[in-house]
Amino acid sequence: MMKSAPSASKGKRQPKEPGASENTKRTLADVVRIQLTDEIVTRAHPPGTRLDEASIAKRFKVSRTPVREAMRQLATSGLITWRPHQGAIVASIEVHEMVELFEIMAEFEGLAGRLAARRMSDEERQELAELHKSFKPYVLDNDRETYQRMNRPFHIAIYQGAHNSYLKEHATALYDRLAPYRLYEHNRPGEIQNAYAEHDGIVNAILARQGDLAYKLLKEHTMLDADLLGDLMAAVHR
Repeated sequence: MMKSAPSASKGKRQPKEPGASENTKRTLADVVRIQLTDEIVTRAHPPGTRLDEASIAKRFKVSRTPVREAMRQLATSGLITWRPHQGAIVASIEVHEMVELFEIMAEFEGLAGRLAARRMSDEERQELAELHKSFKPYVLDNDRETYQRMNRPFHIAIYQGAHNSYLKEHATALYDRLAPYRLYEHNRPGEIQNAYAEHDGIVNAILARQGDLAYKLLKEHTMLDADLLGDLMAAVHR
């Protein structure tokens, strides 16, 4: 889970988000957030558990600054809440709420794909295709952490290509809120290989300007399948 992303010095290409390449570089806050996310989703920290900032900083051998940033991101995702005089508390995770959010996310993704297929410029289509190709070394290496970081700019490139500012804003916010559960999903054996294959179909549909197909594939790509739902329910109620 804590494997470092390949460095530029080893000659491997670093993932880039269109217009925001710094967003995909791993930070100390990322290290803390990813590990705490896994521990919260898998119930190592049950709902109601207080997360002490000083103890976490000591555990990860970092200052409090990256811990605070990680906590901020966890709060945005709804995994923790802030309570007066208590600090960060692990929030209750309601499965039905998570399912409802994924249903909305699937519609956002599908609509973004349909619009992007119609509205993307030739340059944006080329950038999307190149971004998709850049995933392959990490898929072959089964590098889940790098794949997860690259997954966000891939989807945001589609939101941008839809050329609808309201859709991009709300889809991005919901993507970030659901990211911890996607991280859990990508830890399943073979999952990033399956997701990459699905991305391939999505990219081909957008490049071919097949909006209805892009809608269908992105919606299916985003929806929870029965096995994942069962795994998440088991983790939540453990």
